[in-house]
Amino acid sequence: MIETSRLLLRSLLESDVETIVAELNNYNIARNTARIPQPYHKDDAIEFLQFVEILDSNSKVCAISPKSNPDKLWGVVSYEFSAQKNDAELGYWLSQAQWGKGYMSEAVSAIVEHAFTVSALDKLIACFHNDNPVSGRILKNVGFEEVGHCSSFSKAQGKEVAVTNLALTRATWFVQQKSRGK
Repeated sequence: MIETSRLLLRSLLESDVETIVAELNNYNIARNTARIPQPYHKDDAIEFLQFVEILDSNSKVCAISPKSNPDKLWGVVSYEFSAQKNDAELGYWLSQAQWGKGYMSEAVSAIVEHAFTVSALDKLIACFHNDNPVSGRILKNVGFEEVGHCSSFSKAQGKEVAVTNLALTRATWFVQQKSRGK
C-alpha cells in the first residue's frame, strides 16, 4: 500500500468490480485510454483483475482510494513492466466526479516515486491523447518529457487517435527531486 496526504493506493479487490464497471462505462473516462472498451461489462472488470494477478513482479497496479474511506474506489494508477523493453508503462484513470481536485497528480507522483525507489526501475514511459492536455500536464508536472508523437488505437473510440509519447528515467527523476529539495 502507498499512502499520500489524501489517498491510499491499495491493491484491487473483487469488491471493486461493480465500481470499476460503473466508472468505466463513462465514455468521458474510457475515451482517454487505449484498452478500455465501451460499453464496459462485468466480465471486462473480472478479466482485468485476472490480468493484474499475472503481471510481472516489477509491475504495480493500485486502486486509488480516499484515506477517509479506503474501501471506496476512485480510480486506478499503475505501471506495467516490460522485461523485453526494460521499461514500465504508466497508466491511470480517475472517476469523473474527482476530476480537477489534484488527486490524479497526487497518485501519479506517488506511483512514480514507488517505481523508482521501491521497484528500482530505470525508465517509465507514458502517453496521452492529444485532445486530453490535462493528462499531459499531470505527466509533465511529475517530470516526464516528450519523446515523440504517433497514433494509438482507442478501444472506446474505435479508432486511431493522435498521442504524445513521454518518458522519465530514474536518473532524471532523482536529479529533479534533488533540485526540488526532496
